[in-house]
Amino acid sequence: MRPSGTIFTIAPGAGFLKTFVAALLEGRIILGFPAALLPLAMADATIYVPTRRAARALIDEFATALPGPACLLPRILPLGALDATETALLFEEPDPEGPLAEDLPQAAGELWRRMHLARLVFAWAEKLRHAIVSIDRDGTKITDTREACLVGTSPLDAFALAGDLADLIDEMIIEDVDFSALDPLTLPEFDDYWRVTLNFLEIAFAYWPQILEENRLVDAARRRVLLVEKQIARIETGKLGPVIAIGSTGTNRATARLLAAIARAPQGAVVLPGLDLHLDDAAWRQIGVAGHDVQEPGFSHPQATLRRLLNILGISRADVIELGQLDSARAARGRLMSEALRPAATTDRWLAYRSAAADEIETALADVAFIEAADEREEALALAIALREILEEPEKTAALVTPDRDLARRVGAELTRFGLEVEDSAGEPLSSSPYGVLARLVALCAESGFAAEDMTALLAHPLARFGLARDKLERLAPLLEIGLLRQEQPFTAFPTIKDAIAAARRQSAGRFAHPAQKRIPDKDWRKLESLLARLCDALAPLRALSGAHHLGAWIDAHRLALDNVTQGDTQSAFGEDYEAMQALFDELSACAGGQEKSGIVFDAESYLLFFARTAGAIALRPRRRTHPRLKIFGLLEARLMDADLMLLGGLDETVWPPESRSDAFLNRPMRAALGLSPPERRIGQTAHDFVAAMGARRVILSRAQKRDGAPTVTSRFVQRLAAVGGSAFEDCRKRGQVYLDLARALDRPRVAAAPSARPMPRPPVALRPTRLSVTRIETLRRDPYAIYAEFILGLVELPAFAEPINRRIMGTLIHEALARICQNCASGQLPASAGPELMQILRNGFADYLSDPEFSAFTWPGIEAAANFYLGFEARRRDELTGIDVETPGKLSILLDDGSTFVLSAIADRIEHRRDGKINLIDYKTGTPPGPREVLVGFAPQLTLEAAMARQGAFNLEGEIDVAEAIYVKLLGKDGGKERPLDLKKEDITLPELAERHFGFLLAMLNQFRDESTPYPPRPFPKFAAKYNAYDHLARVREWSSDFDEGGDT
Repeated sequence: MRPSGTIFTIAPGAGFLKTFVAALLEGRIILGFPAALLPLAMADATIYVPTRRAARALIDEFATALPGPACLLPRILPLGALDATETALLFEEPDPEGPLAEDLPQAAGELWRRMHLARLVFAWAEKLRHAIVSIDRDGTKITDTREACLVGTSPLDAFALAGDLADLIDEMIIEDVDFSALDPLTLPEFDDYWRVTLNFLEIAFAYWPQILEENRLVDAARRRVLLVEKQIARIETGKLGPVIAIGSTGTNRATARLLAAIARAPQGAVVLPGLDLHLDDAAWRQIGVAGHDVQEPGFSHPQATLRRLLNILGISRADVIELGQLDSARAARGRLMSEALRPAATTDRWLAYRSAAADEIETALADVAFIEAADEREEALALAIALREILEEPEKTAALVTPDRDLARRVGAELTRFGLEVEDSAGEPLSSSPYGVLARLVALCAESGFAAEDMTALLAHPLARFGLARDKLERLAPLLEIGLLRQEQPFTAFPTIKDAIAAARRQSAGRFAHPAQKRIPDKDWRKLESLLARLCDALAPLRALSGAHHLGAWIDAHRLALDNVTQGDTQSAFGEDYEAMQALFDELSACAGGQEKSGIVFDAESYLLFFARTAGAIALRPRRRTHPRLKIFGLLEARLMDADLMLLGGLDETVWPPESRSDAFLNRPMRAALGLSPPERRIGQTAHDFVAAMGARRVILSRAQKRDGAPTVTSRFVQRLAAVGGSAFEDCRKRGQVYLDLARALDRPRVAAAPSARPMPRPPVALRPTRLSVTRIETLRRDPYAIYAEFILGLVELPAFAEPINRRIMGTLIHEALARICQNCASGQLPASAGPELMQILRNGFADYLSDPEFSAFTWPGIEAAANFYLGFEARRRDELTGIDVETPGKLSILLDDGSTFVLSAIADRIEHRRDGKINLIDYKTGTPPGPREVLVGFAPQLTLEAAMARQGAFNLEGEIDVAEAIYVKLLGKDGGKERPLDLKKEDITLPELAERHFGFLLAMLNQFRDESTPYPPRPFPKFAAKYNAYDHLARVREWSSDFDEGGDT
């Protein structure tokens, strides 16, 4: 029973590595070792540490502490906890008689393993096929053939379940649970539905060892256990020399057995991190077993794994020797943390502790601050400010510890505003690197059917070349976007590239084309044809994969397409991400071999998601110069690390601690029956990390009240600390508020910024328009800024990407069809052939759009209904008419006060000649017609101005013109259309009088705009402003207009 006297602990805040090195060199860890501080004195020793980062830090600590110019250090080997979240490998120790792993099979790669496990899941799902609706008494599944089984039926689902199955396999290996232990679980106390899952697990666990054996592989977790067992055997021979394990909590049973072997060795010692020697025995006995509160079992306590380790070592806390000295403040904080996180069943002692230790609590929290930010952006900025502040103190160091990688990236980004680059120990996902983004864009183009917006993003990527110099591609890419990708039909709708370019050129020269499209010269169209050919050739491998294919086909096509896209002068721009991506493709290709018989096939969407997840799981740690005194750690990487200031970020429930995730295959009673640890074990580990980080000299805690826009709950660790800390913790809030105030002030102007004013552009009179149509007069009345932007600045909104059809084009085509019918029969009732003729004209006009399934299914039926309404409309009106003029152009020259002439133009949709000699003016609207009030007050003056123009001879009509009616005809919508006559009976004004009034308003407005002091303001009458205006963002309407706000922040 040698362990007594060989087990040590170092309290949080004592400086674990520094304290350990000092104790080792002083001979307090292993009696008589080292005998003297000579160059070779420690070379025979072996020291196990939990992580590779801790190994590097220990080497640095030895370098600082050793007095001589040179010394051979002990072998320092990273142990690593062997569960799914902590996969650091046990280094294979060099050995004169041969390496430890000489006779062990190689470990199966994680991707290879998931591929093969996914085959088992997929085969199971294929066998089930239909949804299980009941289980018969004899265990037979009763299924519903009308409903498909939704478990593992897609490749993505199969791979996700394969990951869960892999985790379960590893957990059973780590917890030393044999696969045969599943057999007794088929007992009556478990629900019959669980038999389905258990049957699958029995099959999977029967076949999986066979698959590994056939490939001469083992699970990585099994190989690590075997390595540990070999190491234990070597230690037990007593020939290994001094062996020390530091910083491990014995998370898994194999590691715990290794620690026990080291403790029993003649020259062995174990140094535990942060064993709680303050907690009373009654509370200690509650740890590791379910407490009275089922929401917080004893496994969630920070000492749970250490208590289990002591049981395995066969010792009590009294046998553990404490190393290092704490100052009074950190000693008090250690006692406070022990009290705050005591098991729930014993929290009745808090009241007595708070009464007896009020001064001690004040001392413990004197150097602690708590930041409670509004959201994750504010939290990141406040933490970045705190990191920047520490650099004002010479030689001081700081580290941010957080399990939230998004928060870590945000803090890193905020630090760049101070010119600081900080190392993030977790690295960045391969999928977010430049080459990773390019690979994702190439796959996205295949998934979206080469959608215009995705192709535009691909062309804009800095690594894309398509065999061209980058500067040449940067000039042509915007032209291809405007000239081709923003046309009505996608280029993939045409049989050849030449056809696509020819159609784009025709549309660019058409009446609906954007001015920028019309400006593309002929020589550039030829270059665009060449660029499009290069683009299509580059993506041809992926374009060829229509439908579902095996993974290997997608990998080969994706890789080839990527090479094509980057062909050119990009090689010098490639970095570590390129090498990592090539390694990923190599591994995926190797894993995909032999998968053709599995039945697992991917379509473009499932391949994109699979690739994005796989690349996102690979961490890159780019080599770059970072600040030596600032670090960002994950929880695992932070273990045994020390800093003058520790910032603990993301202290919200589901972040720190993480959410307890249910097992995909086994429920809690089953896990307990198998002897597996409950999910709360992970909470206990993160609690231990929290307590360890709280030992720093200065600590800043932080959380966000909202994450991703959703409210959060304060971490239970902080809640407990606040409950015990009382008023002292409120002082922590005040200290944290300082950083919040700085964060909020950082982007605030030094001089109070006045609210943005409504823009009031006053261009020279010479630049102001001297001709407008009556529809633009309405815009000038409602939103003069839009006229300024379009006619003076020359800005015209670009068409949307591959927009099937917009309202303007649709309205024009319908107007033209109705006009042709009227022109063919200007008087009398329409012939019976008018209906079929109208439908044929509409089909010809919309021929380019009828091939679009969405247009045919949703828009075309409305157009047919509008045609039927129009035929009825004609039948009702024609008997009272002598003739009809359609699409009649009109111009009216208006002499203004400054002697200039303004030309008012209009195209009257329909002028009806009545039998009484008067005329009716009719305007077709495919959108919403204006209301009577809008017309009366002059915000919709189209028909009234047309009436005034008609009276002044603008439409070249014979005789004296008297306008009897003005009618809006709504087309499309419910019932195909509706007549909306302008009814003035209640307004005590006639139509001619209203027309003259509106013409007077127009004359006054035009004279005003000939004065240079008259501005073109946006939305001068918010109540009558259009709901959508392409220039609102240019006028920055949301910055100054509360009328534009729809319930959110302005």
